[in-house]
Amino acid sequence: MSKWESYQFANRLKIANHWLQVLLIFTLIVGINYLAVRNFHRYDLTENNRYALSPETCAYVQEININNPVQVIITIPKSSQRKEEQTLYRYVTQLLQEYVYESRKDGGFLINVEHVDIFTDLARADELSRQYGIAQPNSILVLSGSNSRLIRGDEVMTFEDGNAVSFNGEAVFTSAIMEVTQESSQKLYFLRGHEEVQPTDTSPQVGLSELVKQVKLRNFQVESLDLTVQEQVPSDAAVLVIADPKGPLLTSELDKIRSYLTDRAGKVMIWVRPGVETNLYPLISNWGIRLSDQVIIEPDPGFQESKNTLLIRNFGEHEIMESLFQNQTYIMTGWTRPVYPVAPDPVDERLSFIPLFASSAKSWSESAYRESVTPQYTPGADIMGPVPLAIASERKASSQLGIKVPGGKLVVFGSPDLFSNNNISSLGNVSLFFNTLNWMLEKDQLLIIPPRPVETYQLVISQDQLRRVGLLFLAVPGVVALLGFVVYWVRQS
Repeated sequence: MSKWESYQFANRLKIANHWLQVLLIFTLIVGINYLAVRNFHRYDLTENNRYALSPETCAYVQEININNPVQVIITIPKSSQRKEEQTLYRYVTQLLQEYVYESRKDGGFLINVEHVDIFTDLARADELSRQYGIAQPNSILVLSGSNSRLIRGDEVMTFEDGNAVSFNGEAVFTSAIMEVTQESSQKLYFLRGHEEVQPTDTSPQVGLSELVKQVKLRNFQVESLDLTVQEQVPSDAAVLVIADPKGPLLTSELDKIRSYLTDRAGKVMIWVRPGVETNLYPLISNWGIRLSDQVIIEPDPGFQESKNTLLIRNFGEHEIMESLFQNQTYIMTGWTRPVYPVAPDPVDERLSFIPLFASSAKSWSESAYRESVTPQYTPGADIMGPVPLAIASERKASSQLGIKVPGGKLVVFGSPDLFSNNNISSLGNVSLFFNTLNWMLEKDQLLIIPPRPVETYQLVISQDQLRRVGLLFLAVPGVVALLGFVVYWVRQS
């Protein structure tokens, strides 16, 4: 073999060896990335594990069906100038990043997050509005298959005087994921047979179509119920709603509702307009509630939106009203009747009944509202404000072991206008309904996930201290740069 042939062979061997090394390095990099994607770990080193999800949440996320992943759509403006929205966006996005990370499986993710700015991405915003009825910012929509749950911003973060104080995002998001990934959804039954407002009614003044749209977005089914043909309230009823009855219920119907409440720990929501004669007293009096044939007269301008619309700002101490009180959100309603608390006879220690909200101190409940005279407070006949306008009642069932388990729940509102198509768009009204619904069904409360405090840090330093800090941070890179220049100068010499 000639020297030339030997040289060519060695050169080819050298090139082959070179490309083999490149291939091995490329394979190593791909292999490391492959393993990293499927076997990476993150650790929360913040104080009190600020970003770490609870073991309960991690367990639920891992149970998501890979064939029905969860999609989360956020409409909180990223570039908002409002401090509240900036804080809400930061906390929500940071927390959802942890959900996405925890949902990794087989190289993919069971949870995907999409950010939509409804003010700039008009095409996507129009699609969300038509498909899900989302037309306002600060909402989070959780989807899985055909199920959906809409979450409001005030459900996940609590503000006091414009400052965020607690973040309950994990409990709310985990509850929403559990809801939309369930094969079956809960049912709300609306009673019919007494000219009640029905779920399909689209009239602005009394219709409930907008409310029902919001209910369905939260993965509930809605059906009508006629107790004159049904033997009992259906076993799959999550809540029975008696919406604005115009006439009395039959004795047999009252017995069925009473049995549902007392014997089956049922949940009933009632709203009755003024001027309607009902025979609900035997039913609701056992729950510490009385409806009076009166109308609220509100002279306080701070509690009036217009001549026929009241602004309710006087809230009771109940978890239904907690978010409205903390966020200083008002409720709008039209004509309303008082709903008084009354001690049941005999006294039931298992029963608790609490007024939810009331009129102003200047208002009164007018008895002679049917007469064509100017309303005027009459001592002895009328009752001076604040007058309660809604009451939530709960009866705990005690076992022989002394353990209290959840019993029936009844909430009575003195006006159906609270949830009509005209008023349900108000943040306070829609919050009132779903806070009531969540309280009745104990949603989010079954998760042992406490709210996280919103921590803020402020560094207060003088101008002289600020200059010293600046010089300190400039000193190290300055010395390194000077040293580099000296080395360069020496080498050039």
